Amino acid sequence: MAQFIKKNGLMIALLICLPIFNRMDLIAADGRVKVSETHQTMEGFGASVAFYVNWLTNHPNRVDIYDLVCNDLGLDIIRLQNVYRGSGGDFDPDAKQIVEQMNAIALVPPLVMLSSWSPPGNLKSNGVPENGGTLIKENGKYVYGAFAQYWVDALNAYAAEGVIPDYIGIQNEPDWTASWASCLFDGLENSTNAGYNRALDTVYFALQQMSSPPKIMGPEVLGIGYNHFQNYANQFNHAHMDAYAYHLYHGESDNKNDNHNPDLFIPNLSGIAASYPGKPIFQTEYDRGGWFNTVWLIHNCLVYGNVSAYLYWELTWDMGAGTAMIGLENPWNQSGWTTPGGYVLTNYYYGLRQYSKYIDAGWKRVTTEVDVDSLRMSAFISPDGDYLTVVILNIARLPRTMAVDIQDFNVIDGIIVRTSDTEQGVTINGSYDGKAATEFPARTISTMAFAGTSTNKVKEAPYKPAEFSLYQNYPNPFNPVTDIDYSITSQSYVQIKVYDVLGREVATLVNEKMPAGRHTVHFEANNLNSGVYLYQLKAGNFIQTKKMILIK
Repeated sequence: MAQFIKKNGLMIALLICLPIFNRMDLIAADGRVKVSETHQTMEGFGASVAFYVNWLTNHPNRVDIYDLVCNDLGLDIIRLQNVYRGSGGDFDPDAKQIVEQMNAIALVPPLVMLSSWSPPGNLKSNGVPENGGTLIKENGKYVYGAFAQYWVDALNAYAAEGVIPDYIGIQNEPDWTASWASCLFDGLENSTNAGYNRALDTVYFALQQMSSPPKIMGPEVLGIGYNHFQNYANQFNHAHMDAYAYHLYHGESDNKNDNHNPDLFIPNLSGIAASYPGKPIFQTEYDRGGWFNTVWLIHNCLVYGNVSAYLYWELTWDMGAGTAMIGLENPWNQSGWTTPGGYVLTNYYYGLRQYSKYIDAGWKRVTTEVDVDSLRMSAFISPDGDYLTVVILNIARLPRTMAVDIQDFNVIDGIIVRTSDTEQGVTINGSYDGKAATEFPARTISTMAFAGTSTNKVKEAPYKPAEFSLYQNYPNPFNPVTDIDYSITSQSYVQIKVYDVLGREVATLVNEKMPAGRHTVHFEANNLNSGVYLYQLKAGNFIQTKKMILIK
């Protein structure tokens, strides 16, 4: 740019150097949210407490941490490790405490996911849970029956401790030999390794003998590169799997995970989503890359991978680990703490919170469109159509401005919350009507959370949602009465029964033909003892089970 000045009677041209911007970065972007076009139904967001668990359960401020996890971070799923190794009481006090505390504190208790890193050593070819190995053989055959019985025994043992898993993974990373607990299964049985498909079938049939079997998700392979997921999924009986699950560790084409580009995951994510429709897809473990690349990858999993549940790996870990969402200081060395409470909330925490606090299980992802690539947007609508959450990432090194056209939803009020390198869940606008254009600083994640009303009937595409729904009882915990809501979309013969943690029936609440619609049943537990109970809806081929807690 030239600017002219007069000096000694002469006009002199000065060249003023300006930074060179991409022209598109100077133009306001346009975004659209199409509330009437829906995609996958969310199972929710979660994280793992699977290693170094006693750092949490022995922490003097653990109640505050549980409250943060459940009610501020708003996690829907907690992933635990199945450490059952045989008969004996009180084998996993850490899991017992975690579930009890979260159920007592959470406004909505999170679901429990239980994954096995290895069966007991007596079922392993190398005699120990560690260092890979596979199932042993007896009379020349792999012991699938004993492996299934291990799972039945484990679930009964956990139930006796008050831990009722909603989902199980029969083998964590069956494609990986680790020095820690691990066990190898190939997609198909061969002379070297047992077959994941045979193990899945045997466990599935064994669990059908239980009154309320957990759902099975898998195969939880190490990563989605090199067709690892397909090598398992193409072999097992899909009717025996309730949700597909994988990890992301080699999901990029160039395998540079520590400094990864989240967009390199897209071909594998979208390929699996297209090839295996009809069931929820879970991403159950990943923790590599910085906090911003983490939320960028979450976006890609949701939008390109049609993922229904995203679980981060390190929920609570030693503060020195560097990638934990909640970094814990040594609970046994309080005099040496460098923080007042003995823990810190990292940007991994606040990055996931931009999703998990404002999107719940049962919400649906809806279509979004943005006319510039540097702004990435996803949006989610509540089941009743009264709440809408829009999440926007600016992946560029420059700020951008965008106006968002929200279609088929009347905004009553809203807020904008932002996380960046220097901001942690900061409310930028506490009363936002969704009309004004908003600036999105470089490398930020912003969440717009709206209350309002959906104006059009939702089009269910591309996935059909569950026709029947069983809702969480309210209040929960309760004493001694609570209400249970359920919905059916066609006239059906309905049974709702209540069981104790050992699977014994304690009450029948509904046992008749019911018309389509939403119904409420009243449950009085005057004659029952305090504890965890299960209630189950059966309507046609639909079965769903949930937990409730009676406290007297």
